[in-house]
Amino acid sequence: MKPKKEREPRFEIIFTSYNHADVAFVKSLLQAHDIAFYVNNENVNLVGNLTFAEPMRVMVSEKDAILARELLEEFKGRYLKFG
Repeated sequence: MKPKKEREPRFEIIFTSYNHADVAFVKSLLQAHDIAFYVNNENVNLVGNLTFAEPMRVMVSEKDAILARELLEEFKGRYLKFG
């Protein structure tokens, strides 16, 4: 009998930006609420004076995505420029 394979965790993008300050704010908000996250492309635009077409993407597990989006919604337009 084969052992039951555990499902790989799934992540959802909850915030996208080219602005490091906005991403730092989102990271701080998630940390304050004990929500684990990953930032894709966080350091890619720190390479010299190059401009990249890829924004930073803040991702959380699918189980935390609803709460994370609710937290971000509170700051939409006041501190964060998105959607």
